[in-house]
Formats: sequence, structure tokens, C-alpha cells
Amino acid sequence: MAKEAGKVKSDGKGLIIKSYPELAAGLKQGTVAGLYLLFGDEEYLIDRAVRAIERSVIAPGCEDADAYKGDSSLAGNTEALTEMLRTPPFLSSKRLVVLKNTGLFGAKSPDSPEIAAKYISIFGDIPEFSCLIFAEEKIDKRKKALLEAVSANGVLAQIDKQSSDALCKWLAAQLGKRQIRITTEALASLVDRTDCSMRTLDSEVQKILLYCASTKTTEITIGEINEICMPDIRGSIFQMTDAIGARNTGRALTVLDTLISLKEPVLKIRFMLARHFRQLICAKELGRQDLIASTLKVVPFVARNLMTQARAFRMEELTAIYEACAVSDFSVKTGRMDDRLSMETLLVSAGKDT
Repeated sequence: MAKEAGKVKSDGKGLIIKSYPELAAGLKQGTVAGLYLLFGDEEYLIDRAVRAIERSVIAPGCEDADAYKGDSSLAGNTEALTEMLRTPPFLSSKRLVVLKNTGLFGAKSPDSPEIAAKYISIFGDIPEFSCLIFAEEKIDKRKKALLEAVSANGVLAQIDKQSSDALCKWLAAQLGKRQIRITTEALASLVDRTDCSMRTLDSEVQKILLYCASTKTTEITIGEINEICMPDIRGSIFQMTDAIGARNTGRALTVLDTLISLKEPVLKIRFMLARHFRQLICAKELGRQDLIASTLKVVPFVARNLMTQARAFRMEELTAIYEACAVSDFSVKTGRMDDRLSMETLLVSAGKDT
């Protein structure tokens, strides 16, 4: 079985786990293994890796004949999986079997030595003309035998969300290919408001490209981002927090009304506010912009704003409001208040606490 080139790392338990750049480098060289387990929270890059492997092994027009994409139904049937892997491809270089979110490597998967032995046998005997890919959101590293079998016979790759700096470079490159410039402020704002999700970011890039094509625009500033892209919820949360710090409850409620009018769910607003105060607590403790940016994995201007805003609160105020967010959430889930009333009550009490 062909082995993929590139540097690798171990998690200290005997597993060789590759990063996305290492995985991509091997695929770019045309080296395709017979077995992959791709896991992590960046679904966009996992799908991109699967498509790259498919392009490498499946002949054009033969997707229906030589590629199978399924889920736990096939993964739970070892006899059917074995039969499929042992069926030669029609016209392609390999038969491709892609199984998504099977749970085979998860904590809830049956922990049976007999079942594990069947899969270990399959992983060690994949024909040269077949390629098996598992794409999982989460794995349980206590599934040591299964994971070591994947590592020994194929590629185990962890693909998590990329850093804000990496996403800024990627976004600038995507627009640069179309001769479109984008300011640093616009880059950072767009990456931040998409919460570093590449799938969401890619969707926003398509909006920008359509806008530029129709208006002949060649430079994107924060103004265009505010006009055509998704709302800056974090920016609104910053405004809401400033109002709380200034004891301007009316202003905080106005920001809430604006977000609700934009069809933002109250549940999401409360979650964002709670996360923001958790970040403010961290910023208060860290006290330095560079440490805040690296620890919280936020873009520099967000780290600077967090540091500045944290100075306006005492630590006990920050922790009290963070705890109040949890109480507000509990009141909704237990039916004591509806979403909007609980959020308004939270903002009023937070303003008084400060």
C-alpha cells in the first residue's frame, strides 16, 4: 500500500496524526493511500480533502460506478463493506468508499473486541485497487486498537478550524486570484464575524465576487463588508457590552432589538454574550494583546478591543454577568421565562450590577 509523504506527528500514544497541510501536501504529489480517517471540526476542509482524493482516483464520468458515499449503514455491515472493497473499479484507478459520521471511532461505538477485530482485519487487507475514507466529526482516542490499525495501514488526519491569521491569508488569496484587493480591517472583520468557519467564509466570498462583478469594484473595505456580508454580531455584542459598562441599559436593549429585527435568534445572542464575557475574563487575566490573541485564537484587533473593554470592568463584575447568562439560559430551558424576556431581564440586571 502506498504511503503518503510529509512530516508527521504523534499524539504520544503511538498514533501518527497528520495535519491538513501535511495531508494536502501528499495529495498534491499524487500519493493516495488505501485508508483514511479524517476527523475534526472543520467540515469544509474535510470535504475538500475527500474531493481531492476522489479527483485523483475516480475517472471523469465514473462517479456512479466506482464511488460509493454512505454512512453508518454500510460501516455497520463488515461483510458488505469487505465485498465492496474487494470489487475492482470499472474504469477508475481505485474504487472509492466514503463513509461519513459513522460513529465507529466515537465514544458511543460498541466497545467489542470481536467487532474491533473485524475492522482491524479489513483495514489491514484493503486491496490496492480500493480506497476507504472515514470522515468523522469526533473520535475517541480510547479506541486505541482501531486507531492504531488506521495509523499503521493508512492516514489518520486531524482537521480542525484554521487560525484567524491563516484564514485572512486564504481569503486574501481567494480574492487576489480575481484581482480584488481587500483592506486589513475588512479581512479581520469578515473572518471574525464568520467565527473562523471556512464554509461560512466561502459563502461570503461568493457574495463579494458577485458584488464586484456587478459593480466593477476592485477593492473591498469595511464599508462593503458591512453592506453585503452577514451582520457583525460580535460587533453588536461589543456595543451591548459597552452599554452595560456605561450603565446605559436603554442602549443595550436597543442593540438587542436591532439584532432581533435582523432575525438573529435570542438563543444565539445570549450564547454570544456569554462567550464574550468569558473572553473578557480571560483578557482581564492575561492582560496583554499578544497573549489574548494567541490564547483565544482571535484576530489582533479583536484582542485589542477585548483588552480595552476588560479594563472597564472589575473581575467580580465580569464573573457575575457570565454567571447571569447561565441563569438566564436555565430560566428559558425550564420554561420560567420566554427567550426575549429572559434576555431583557439579563441586560437590565447586568447594567445594575456594574
